[in-house]
Amino acid sequence: MTRRIAHIVGTEMSAVMGQMVQVRQLERVSGGDICDSFKAQTNIGPLFVKRCSAQDGGLLQAEFRNLQLLRAAAEICVPEAISVSFHENDTLLVMEYLDLAGNTHDGQLGRRLAALHRHTGPGYGLEYDNYIGRTFQRNTAEETWSAFWWNNRLLPQLQMVCDQGFSNAIEKYILPLNEVCQRLLHNHQPVPSLLHGDLWSGNKGYLEDATPVIFDPACYFGDRETDVALTELFSGFDAEFYREYQQAWPLDEGYPHRKLLYNLYHLLNHLNLFGEFYLASCLQQIQYLQPLK
Repeated sequence: MTRRIAHIVGTEMSAVMGQMVQVRQLERVSGGDICDSFKAQTNIGPLFVKRCSAQDGGLLQAEFRNLQLLRAAAEICVPEAISVSFHENDTLLVMEYLDLAGNTHDGQLGRRLAALHRHTGPGYGLEYDNYIGRTFQRNTAEETWSAFWWNNRLLPQLQMVCDQGFSNAIEKYILPLNEVCQRLLHNHQPVPSLLHGDLWSGNKGYLEDATPVIFDPACYFGDRETDVALTELFSGFDAEFYREYQQAWPLDEGYPHRKLLYNLYHLLNHLNLFGEFYLASCLQQIQYLQPLK
């Protein structure tokens, strides 16, 4: 497989760069559980290559567009997405290779994330749908934030959970959760910030000079609190991150309640992706939310 991928990358990059690009070595590197990841040593320098099956090609196409969107904001270092190409058996995303070997500096990341969130769109959503992990993520525009969060985030995940065989445990909570969503978000109309969308510790890194880097985004325009909330769900961000973010742009009153609703989306997604192990966490989060309706 590596020989085939090396040939495709060389051909694709030669067309994109307008010069002969030769892949001298292709080695596997860590990079998630959905795609194969490679470091390609070429005559124009190293490149990072992600490969998935042709049937999962939409994931890499969306990632290509997401990276371009974040990079255009120019607030946080993001690897340059160079090309995405589709082949009979493979889809390949070629990116700038960044050596993530630096020391953590979460304070700088907090400041830069706040700056990213200052980039706003015309409304909630995005002009295209994308993915969070392998899960399809709908980004249909809605006039209110409560409608967007329910129709595009919580309800699709709840329906998928029921379809996967957990309806006995989850279905009875769908109506109460809709009530909670309306109660918490009815009067909450945040500016539609540009979001990373999947900001957990595995999707950040640091260059040698401590410059923070973010990757594997699931972008859309929405409440900036959703990005911050996810950083708390699985930990991995230090106190400086939150201190610097709050100094740059303080979170609104009511965030401690809303973050429970926002993180339920990610817990449900983990239940859909990884199975019953996450059911107890989802049910616990729902119980936390019940008194808030």
